[in-house]
Amino acid sequence: MPKLSPRDAVKVYQVSRATLMNALSDGTISAEKTDAGHWRIDPAELARVYSPRASKAAVSRTMPDQVSRDEPGQKTAVDHDMAARLAKAEAELAAEREKTALLQRNLDDLRRMLPPPDAKPRRWWPW
Repeated sequence: MPKLSPRDAVKVYQVSRATLMNALSDGTISAEKTDAGHWRIDPAELARVYSPRASKAAVSRTMPDQVSRDEPGQKTAVDHDMAARLAKAEAELAAEREKTALLQRNLDDLRRMLPPPDAKPRRWWPW
């Protein structure tokens, strides 16, 4: 396998460029320098220290529009997940409607306690 440049190593392995360069300078990872002064790192040496990134195909997908056609078992899991999310949203909606109805009843009670807007103000002192 060809040796990697630090730029390629950063893309393949879960490590920042600064961390990789620090590991090269302190000897945690062994590498060679070319005549031009560029680093060339053996992938086995990187795998010894760092874990490779998960490929995009290995990442699980949960959004319905991201379900691929060649994975039939995944669609039922997404359907179940969507059904659970829908049930939760419906329960939250019902709770909000109850709360709104309670607030509306309280507001109606308060409106009944207030005097009508055209009523004359009540005088507290008889003189």
